[in-house]
Formats: sequence, structure tokens, C-alpha cells
Amino acid sequence: MNDQTLMLDGVPIPILAGLDLSQSYEEIGGKTLLRTRSGKAVSQARWKRLKTTVQGGGWIPAPLAGLDTAVPHTLDCIVPRVVPIGTVVSERPDLPGFEMEGGYQYWPRLTGYLTVSDSGDVRNAGYTWSITLEEE
Repeated sequence: MNDQTLMLDGVPIPILAGLDLSQSYEEIGGKTLLRTRSGKAVSQARWKRLKTTVQGGGWIPAPLAGLDTAVPHTLDCIVPRVVPIGTVVSERPDLPGFEMEGGYQYWPRLTGYLTVSDSGDVRNAGYTWSITLEEE
């Protein structure tokens, strides 16, 4: 289990709600691949943002039911990313990043809009949940 704490709006998700945690990242944005008359590809990008999904499970439900998904939230991520040295990033203040061979490793702090789902298994006394955040 990762010893980092998942934080949502400065509030930690309890360990017993997140015994099993995973996180994925995906770039989203206004990107189109166009073709010239000769068939050569030309990439046209207007903007890009990050989308992340955190999935968890544990013995108690995560405190997600009352979240207002119409307003932006801040998520302190648990899975690090590596970017080229010199790239401007928004990182967690409690987990300092560091330079490594070929890049800079950091734990993102992302602000954006959430989609939340959760479920429970009465027979196994277990709960699962998912948070998807798209940057503003």
C-alpha cells in the first residue's frame, strides 16, 4: 500500500476507505490531427488539461456522498508523475518533488470538476469508489 495520503479539498480520505488505491492520468484537450494534400500529418493543438481517475476500496465508505460536483475541488494526488526538468507544475506542498535522471518527479495537486461513484458489497463488508477530476 502507498504511504501517501489521498487528500480532497484538504481532507484526507480515511485509510480504512482506501486500503486499495490506484490512480491513472490522461491528457485531454483541443487537439486535432489534420492531413495536407500529400497526406502528411499536421497536429493542431489549442489547449490541454489533465484528467485523473482515482479508484479505491476498503472496509468503510469514503466520505464522497455530499460533494458538490458543480464547483471545483482540489485533489492531492497519490501517484507521482515525471516531466522534463524545467516544466512548470502544480505540486503538493507536503511532498516535495525531486530531480531524477531524465526528469522531475512530483506529486500533482489538481483543481477541477469531479465525477464521483461509490458502491458497497453487503456480504463482503467492502466498499468501492471512484473519483474522476478534469482540470479547470
